[in-house]
Amino acid sequence: MPDIDFFKFFRYMLAWIVTIYATIITAQSLWGWFIWLAGSDRCMSLLRRYVIVHGLRLRFKTFWGDFLVCILLSIAFCMLWHAQITIDNIQTTLNPPHNSASTHPQPPPATHNQQPTTSNWQLITDNQQITNNK
Repeated sequence: MPDIDFFKFFRYMLAWIVTIYATIITAQSLWGWFIWLAGSDRCMSLLRRYVIVHGLRLRFKTFWGDFLVCILLSIAFCMLWHAQITIDNIQTTLNPPHNSASTHPQPPPATHNQQPTTSNWQLITDNQQITNNK
């Protein structure tokens, strides 16, 4: 049975849906403004100039608070994203997949120059035999 994390699946699907929805709504809004301000009569021309002049007269001082909030929220988002990646890496390290070769590591192959080693159990057994033979 596949190991599915439903929270991660829900989170990714929600992110895709919200991103696509926000892109479509923003594009529709911008297209609507473009069509509305592209009118050729005198009132639309005056309104278009009014919007352009006010857009050019905007000062950073007026909106610095909102800009700062946007920057801080972006930093918080990046920190949460990094934390999620770190948690995923920790989870993968602590719980490797069941069919992974890393669950049963094989000892490295012996080389010709390597001396045979004895385990502690073998040494204890040899000591007991020597003691019992005396």
